[in-house]
Amino acid sequence: MKILIIGAGPIGCYLAHLLKQKDKAINISVIEEHPSSGQPLHCTGLVSESLFSKTRFNLPHDAVVNHIDGAQFHLNGDFFLIKKKNVAIVLDRRMFDYLLSQNIEVIYNNRFLGLERTKNKYIVLTEKGDFTADIIVGADGANSSVRKIIDNGQNIKYYYGAQARIKTSGTKQHFVQVFMKKPYFAWLVPETEEIVRVGLIGQNPHSELLRFIKETKIEGQILEKFGGILPLGNCLTQKDNIALVGDAACQIKPLTHGGLYYGMRCAEILCDCIITNRLNLYERYWREKFGHDIEVGLKIKHLYEELDDESLLKVFKLLKNNRAVLERFADFDRHSDIILRLVRLQGVQKILGRLLFKFI
Repeated sequence: MKILIIGAGPIGCYLAHLLKQKDKAINISVIEEHPSSGQPLHCTGLVSESLFSKTRFNLPHDAVVNHIDGAQFHLNGDFFLIKKKNVAIVLDRRMFDYLLSQNIEVIYNNRFLGLERTKNKYIVLTEKGDFTADIIVGADGANSSVRKIIDNGQNIKYYYGAQARIKTSGTKQHFVQVFMKKPYFAWLVPETEEIVRVGLIGQNPHSELLRFIKETKIEGQILEKFGGILPLGNCLTQKDNIALVGDAACQIKPLTHGGLYYGMRCAEILCDCIITNRLNLYERYWREKFGHDIEVGLKIKHLYEELDDESLLKVFKLLKNNRAVLERFADFDRHSDIILRLVRLQGVQKILGRLLFKFI
């Protein structure tokens, strides 16, 4: 069996390792349009500790640069702190992606151009020639070219983000800071004692990021800036012998925008379906596992974006008064349980009224 994976990001490379572990007789190739894995950089690099502890393949611990013990939430000068020891890890994403791409066949500087279906196989057109394959996996990110072949994208909404690495001082080294800003939010993720990653989602993210840095009086040298696109929503993730995984499949946490956890867990499901010749069940299996969490997250995100300033402030204060619930029940990766606990609080129902009724 010949499998061609489009995209040598962490999800595509992880899937290649899983398939290689399961059956060494499978012929696996990965093509990547950029000159190396980890370039260009799009991700904040904040992941849960369980990303490492629950994985089937030994992820590169050398890429871990910091451990996170909680988060501080801000709104209009007010704030509250949620503490959870070792809840998350900060990665050097360039190093993480590069190390994960080792010991598998990756063909770099090779852009996917399209594919044709023959009687028994696919012919994949690339800048470096044609490939034949039995199964095609699109792990080619937010703007997936493979996705456009099997889904029209009408149920996807794109969000735009920007982030800067800043050399500064006075950083809370083991606590993330989240600034609730309508209609989205901004963040500070400490990389070291002296370097912080500052980012946000916005309509004009690069200019809004510079304004946010100025408003929050973050002083220091900007070491680099980068941006990214987030596809949130639903799309078809399997058709015939073509499958999508990771950002290409919209397997992203709607509230925090992280994609590594869902992407790697779904890569495991996809691997099992390929090995057992049940690729046609891939979409059903991964949605049974994670679809509910994503759907609840999408509804809450939509609800958050519709709140007026007064309602947002009331929700913030209610969360502040119930931070013990957050500390006890919040899961970094799977948000539906804590969301449903919070919306059942009497104060939340009173504040949100009609909007909450619409959500339920």
